[in-house]
Order: sequence, then structure tokens, then C-alpha cells
Amino acid sequence: MRKTSKTILRSLGRVFGISALLAFATAGTASAENISKTFEFGEGTTQPRSHVRTFPIPCGTVGGVAAVVKFQRLGPDGAGNNIPIIIEFREPDTAPDQEGPVVETKSATATKTEQTVILRSQSSNRGCSLPWRVRVRHANEGTPPVRVFGSIRLDFDGRVRNLDAEGMGFLDKGETKTIKLADSSGLQQGTIEITANWDHSLYGARVPGPNPIKLKWELINPSGAVVKTVEAYSSDESRSELTRFRLDYHVTKHTSGQWKLRITNLTNHDATNFERTSRFTPGCSN
Repeated sequence: MRKTSKTILRSLGRVFGISALLAFATAGTASAENISKTFEFGEGTTQPRSHVRTFPIPCGTVGGVAAVVKFQRLGPDGAGNNIPIIIEFREPDTAPDQEGPVVETKSATATKTEQTVILRSQSSNRGCSLPWRVRVRHANEGTPPVRVFGSIRLDFDGRVRNLDAEGMGFLDKGETKTIKLADSSGLQQGTIEITANWDHSLYGARVPGPNPIKLKWELINPSGAVVKTVEAYSSDESRSELTRFRLDYHVTKHTSGQWKLRITNLTNHDATNFERTSRFTPGCSN
């Protein structure tokens, strides 16, 4: 049997028809993700006058994107040896090899002491393969007489958040139900991760029965296409010979509109007591 005593007690608490999915509002930790790269230009480097770095950030990140640029110079002491620089923060363009529009520019002076400048932008509906760019360059013509160097860090909100979903209730043998996943604004770039638990309903009563129930889960994008199908048993199934349910799917571009889940009962037994966790993690990798 799959059920522990704790799970059975949980299921018995629903014997009078109280059956629902766990629907989560947007949540997660307050931590941010970041990507860091170094830069250098000037005398003695392969970048005579400027250096541009690219950053694959998922589109539509909550709270926008920030570029933290740290810089300094080599060379002799004295204010007359300091190097005027310009820092440009550019949003993604329509092609990977094109520099997008400048969203913020700051002027600064590179001294022998490290300094920090922060530039900010709203999110973009482009990202990942269409990267953000930061260019640090000499404010004057020609190559500066000393090396200017430092680091560029792009910060964005990469926290895992939970997706709202409609309830499932009771799924009869052979029955199919389609429910909404998240809201109609769609999803940005990142990974959907869904797990779910459910019980065998014995003789129509909402109490756990002895048989495992195999379901087919189909993830449907806003255009109506099925993009992922998983056939499996409950995620907390203890029998190792049975496939436990888990659905992972990477959204590669901003896809507006309503995502859905279609669930089909593949057995001759009824299923009940559905609990599901649906999470979304912003990101660019599969």
C-alpha cells in the first residue's frame, strides 16, 4: 500500500466531499540571481578603447534588471592620470548579434581606487538568446595610456514562484478534465515543475482505496498545442516499480495567453483527494 497513516488521516478528513488542489499564490524566497563577468580595456589589453559584455537574462523578470559595475585603473598616482569613462546599459535587440537601445548611461572617472556604479532598467520581453549588454569605454578618442579594468554583475529576480491553478475535485475512471495553469498573462522564460498526489476512490467514496491510479497529464500552451505529456502514478507512490509523476517543461520564450493542464484517468478506478504543487523558476537553461 502507498499510504502512510498520516496520508490516510489526511484523506479521511475529506470523506464528506471536501476535495481540492493546493493553489499557490506567487511566492518564494527574496533572493536574486546574478551573472558576473570581468572587463578591461586600454594600454596592454586586447580591447584598445572599450569592452562590451553580454548577459543572457530571462525575459520579464520581476522588478527589472540592475547592472553593478566596479572599475579602477592602473598607472601612476595623481588625478591627472585618471581616466574618464562612459558606461552604457543596453536592453536586448531583435537579433543576438545586435546591440539594443541604451536604457541608461553614466559617466565616471577611473582612479586607482575601485569604485561602483549601478544602472537599472525595466524588464524586457526579450532575453536569454537575445542578451543584455553593458559597454564600458574611454570617454575620449584613442586608447587610454593605462589599463582600466573591473567587473560587471547583472542582478535579476530569479526566485522560484508558485503558480495558481484550478481545482480538480473527483476524476472518474476514463474521465478527462482540463484546468487553467497560472493566469492569462502567460509565462516568461523558465522552467515549469509540477508534482501531484492523488488517491484511489473506493466504491465512489472519497476515501483511499487499495489500487494505484495511473493518470495522463498534458501541458497545453496558449496556442492549444500539447507541449509535454507524462503518464504516471501519484508523486508519493512508494512502490518502486511504478513511475512517480513529475512534469518538467522549459519555456524558451515569452508566451502570453492561458496555459492549461489536461488530466485523463487511464484506469477503471476513480481518483480523488488531489494535491498538486506547480512551480516556475525563471532561467535560460533547460
